[in-house]
Amino acid sequence: MSTTVERRVRTVRESLASTLGEAMAADESMVLLGETVRAGGAQGVARGLYERFGPSRVIETPVSENGIFGAALGLALSGFRPVVEIYSADFLLAVANEIVNDIAKWRIQHGQPGAQLPVLIRGCMGATAGLGPEHSQSMEPFFFHSPGLQICVPSTLENAPALLDAALESRQPTLFLEHRKVYELQGSGTPEPRPAAEPGTAEVVRVGTDLTMVAWGWMRTEAEAACATLAEHGVTVELVDPRWIRPFDYATVVNSVAKTGRLLVLEEAFITGGIGAEILARVTEAFPGRALVATRVAMPDVIHPYHAEMERQILPTAADAVHAALRLVRNQDES
Repeated sequence: MSTTVERRVRTVRESLASTLGEAMAADESMVLLGETVRAGGAQGVARGLYERFGPSRVIETPVSENGIFGAALGLALSGFRPVVEIYSADFLLAVANEIVNDIAKWRIQHGQPGAQLPVLIRGCMGATAGLGPEHSQSMEPFFFHSPGLQICVPSTLENAPALLDAALESRQPTLFLEHRKVYELQGSGTPEPRPAAEPGTAEVVRVGTDLTMVAWGWMRTEAEAACATLAEHGVTVELVDPRWIRPFDYATVVNSVAKTGRLLVLEEAFITGGIGAEILARVTEAFPGRALVATRVAMPDVIHPYHAEMERQILPTAADAVHAALRLVRNQDES
């Protein structure tokens, strides 16, 4: 697809809808299937696609996640490029066997490691507005442990369409996880080349020398606010948005930490077994014999509450990142 596309969109939701529509127009083998997609999908990303492409390419499904994902695998093996929308990414757990044991492993199990299997799985995730335990989780850690899957988490109006393009063009099994709060992020929508966004490439959002901060999805917005506050304290932060959780661009993070000497990972998911722990481990292994000054800021291991104020108290914020960053910098300076 073209790297320069004229866009007159205002939000991430609109940019994703536009990009998906462009991809379907460019390739008749691409089909969209899922619950409520005929009416525009759970978050409106599919709005207008049924009217544009018809029922043979925008396929309204029953409420049967196992059936939806089995059909997607069959379509991919038959030469189609299915895009599956799941109503809420939390429900990926209901179909984990199909994703992890069938879709992710199919090529290896059948002796075709270099084959394409273009199944792209989209869904909304993340906590907002007190949606409760079953509609608020950050789902990337659950599937981070699964070889054969790509995992992408967009964070801005600028990178969301480029990442969706890259995920589609990779033609490999991919989870494309869209945080609910990111949908309404706005931008000018002016025409400009899409940034490079190939699988396994991180973005250095801002350059700094005192601390490396890693954040993705909605946490990038919190991290950017934290960086602005830390600058007022004389702390310059190098902010890295990995964008792709799998494959993960560890090299960019390691190179940054080699310069700053400190690392802070900000993630919304539960702290135990989180992706932040793996990042800290990989970076530590990259500097044998060197004490790494590092920490994580994440959600405590508690079930998401319905009450919005209770939810607010457990979610990681820019203020939490600032506090943790200042502790890292000041404790090391004093030691």
